[in-house]
Amino acid sequence: MISIDETGGRQVLMTLDTEHTSVRHSHRVAGQYVKLALYADDVVRPYAVASKPGAPNLEILVKAPEERLAQLVGLKSGDRVRVSACMGNGYDMEALRGRHVWLVGVGSGIAPLRSCLEVMLDERMAYRDITLLYGVRDPTELVFQARFGQWAGLGVRVVPVVSGAHVVEADWAGARGHVQDHLPASLPHPEHTVAVVCGLPDMEKAVAAALLERGVGPDRVLRNW
Repeated sequence: MISIDETGGRQVLMTLDTEHTSVRHSHRVAGQYVKLALYADDVVRPYAVASKPGAPNLEILVKAPEERLAQLVGLKSGDRVRVSACMGNGYDMEALRGRHVWLVGVGSGIAPLRSCLEVMLDERMAYRDITLLYGVRDPTELVFQARFGQWAGLGVRVVPVVSGAHVVEADWAGARGHVQDHLPASLPHPEHTVAVVCGLPDMEKAVAAALLERGVGPDRVLRNW
């Protein structure tokens, strides 16, 4: 264990030292996940990996129940957790090369999208326009905000979207509603556009339907399951 960073909205970024373990070598593609048991009495659950493949540290974004948050934040360097090898097919990164890419996610679905994005940024010129639509219910739930400026500086359009009707204008002056509401009415090059999505099934279906209306078929809407 290296560090725990409480990021807001009961979300915790857990950084695990996997440099000299088989877990590191099992992380082959963005969008994979691991299974973790975080507490002695906890069941094993899947969590998407937020770091890019090949990194010596494995970063996992964990959304913790309120009653477990203090326990989780209390983990410290030297503590151990049970973690599986990385699993799943992840995203077909080759399908993104040379394309306009829309990364669309909500809540903790930002974790695998961040992994995907940072892989692309290693070879930024291999991709056309990149847009991240990232939805949360409340602005306090946004994570990785410290990276937004860096991503924008590398030519990524970052659009945070807040859906909570309770949020007043004084607390949020940015985009509102659902992420699919912030797709343009028409895409300039739908035949050269691919979307990478991560969220609850209803959200993924709504995004896929909105993209289909704009000429992006289901074969170009990538999921990590």
